[in-house]
Amino acid sequence: MNHVFTTEFDSDGVCWAAMDMPGRSANVLDDKVLGDFERLIESLEADTPKGLILYSTKAAGFMAGADVEMFDAMSADEIRSMIEHGKDLLERLEDLKCPTVAMVHGHCLGGGLEVALACDQRVARDDAQLGLPEVKLGLVPGLGGTYRLPSLVGSVDGMSLIIAGKSLDAGKAEAMGLVDQAVPERHLRKAAKARLSQTREKPHGLEALKRDALDTRPARGFAAGQMRKKTRETIREDHYPAPFRLIDIFEEHGLSHDLMDAETELFAELSGSIASRNLRRVFLLQETAKREARLDDGALEISRVHVIGAGAMGGDIAAWAALKGFEVTVTDVRLQPIADAVKSANDLFDEKPAKNRGSLRPPRNRFIPDPSGHGVEQADLIIEAAPEKLDLKEQLFEELEPRMKPDAIIATNTSSLRLKDMASALKKPGRLVGLHFFNPVSKMPLVEMVRQGRSSKRAMAQGAAFAEALDKLPVIAKDAAGFIVNRALTPYLLEAARLMEEGVKPEVIDAAAEKFGMAQGPVEVADHVGLDIALDVAEHLKADFPKEIGGIPANVKQTLEERGAGVKDGCGFYDYEDGEARKSRVSDDDLSDERIDPICDRLILPLLNVCAQLLHEGVAQDEGDVDTALIFGAGFAPFRGGPFGYARYRGIDTVVADLEHLAEKHGDRFAPSEGWSILQP
Repeated sequence: MNHVFTTEFDSDGVCWAAMDMPGRSANVLDDKVLGDFERLIESLEADTPKGLILYSTKAAGFMAGADVEMFDAMSADEIRSMIEHGKDLLERLEDLKCPTVAMVHGHCLGGGLEVALACDQRVARDDAQLGLPEVKLGLVPGLGGTYRLPSLVGSVDGMSLIIAGKSLDAGKAEAMGLVDQAVPERHLRKAAKARLSQTREKPHGLEALKRDALDTRPARGFAAGQMRKKTRETIREDHYPAPFRLIDIFEEHGLSHDLMDAETELFAELSGSIASRNLRRVFLLQETAKREARLDDGALEISRVHVIGAGAMGGDIAAWAALKGFEVTVTDVRLQPIADAVKSANDLFDEKPAKNRGSLRPPRNRFIPDPSGHGVEQADLIIEAAPEKLDLKEQLFEELEPRMKPDAIIATNTSSLRLKDMASALKKPGRLVGLHFFNPVSKMPLVEMVRQGRSSKRAMAQGAAFAEALDKLPVIAKDAAGFIVNRALTPYLLEAARLMEEGVKPEVIDAAAEKFGMAQGPVEVADHVGLDIALDVAEHLKADFPKEIGGIPANVKQTLEERGAGVKDGCGFYDYEDGEARKSRVSDDDLSDERIDPICDRLILPLLNVCAQLLHEGVAQDEGDVDTALIFGAGFAPFRGGPFGYARYRGIDTVVADLEHLAEKHGDRFAPSEGWSILQP
């Protein structure tokens, strides 16, 4: 029988306990792990070693937390029982009659960090990431993290970290006091053993007085108020209740063991909520996208990238690739866009930490301006980000192919043109794939991985693995106008323009969408995309899907001509100052359900309708791909589980009936698509 924990005793009587969960790429907490952990604790209680060092043999890290998939099949009582079992084991680890050290590398998150917190001290490899991200799953820490982390680093800092769900790198964790020592890998084992003979200093003097003062009821009330205020700046309590409920129990109980009991009850309660179920599903969709992008055999063959087109998208793609460790050459027909791209890239490199992929060269040295385009000959991947004109792209491909390496891949960042039309310009069309990034590249996690009829398996696999190496989520789409995101998003944006033509203020439209849970309202999205680009995409899609798109509202073109394209021009539907929209205040009456709900239906139901049709046409492989694409590429509400998560919660029959009602009132663009037939029971 394979066990999770194996032990080895060194000549000094120190027990080195290794975690290695069979059949998994990362350690996670489940019933089997807890059972094996209990056997380990029993053996250490029966025959106490001189010290215990707990570590992982997994390349991915120490432990990634709980296996969230198992919660869907468990009742609240079963979850409560499992948590209480886990807490009991961590208390027994904490009470061992020998010093204990967690030796951490890679991911140490959620339940994994809670295990490490139950040890006396923590030593981390300098690449470690530590945090309690449970609120991102609609949950709270379940194994005492709400008590142990604030007790270790201070109540305000600890609670703020948990409420935000943020992870810290090893250096920041050491500065905060979460980690006792952060060291390079070559020193890790030696540092861990040395900590066994050292006592962790407890706060004293002014620091101790400050911590005691912050844990009084009045101080907690003030701190809790500040936490709620800051949290409301980014999320709504009715959408994401977990962090607000966590603040409530902290305010009530402070850093006492009552907090741990309250944590257990809150975890069990939240685990059954719709929001948490949807957020857990979204997490699993992310993991699936990452897993499917990894190469089963062989390695990523892309190390040198050549980007054609140094405009906003091309320049940002090039900079992001250089930041993530690739050598990148950037070319354009004009010098000024290259100069602008260099400036933007340097700003990005100043802002974000680099990923070196085995190279010690800084990103600035990997980002190479290439006005003459000599990088083509050496590139493993060429990314075309030229203007959306088919004849231009065909000409580019004809000129590029004779200069490319025989096994080089070419990817287009087109958002509206069909790859099959471009592929005809290539003698080896199998090397062409779509890599459709989203703006801004540094923030938007999605990449649509587009397969045209003759794309080779190797080109698709290498392209997806490249996207994953950029820390992006690749979702495969069939070569069809608009792919997944733009096809679904365009009717949503156009309906917002129609509502404005009917006299609804843009601020009310955006407020309605944001109240529904969209990351940004459609009017502001259109301004950020650029009204010129949005109009171009709409016109392309209208040619293929006239009923779906309907008439293009005149105010889009009028605003573009009379005011500007949006953020990049300083005005569009809104005026902009330093990239921020200047909006008028929305009254409480405008935000009433009676006012908001019909607007939301006008916006959201056409989007759902197209999503169903995308499945029917086979543009997307399954519901999960559509949900992933719309959440991470268009800002659809994660807590609603994506378009299909929301449609199923609302009821497929109800959605179809509501579309029929809107079609009667507003026209055929709302007529239910054929796709709903495959979704109904």
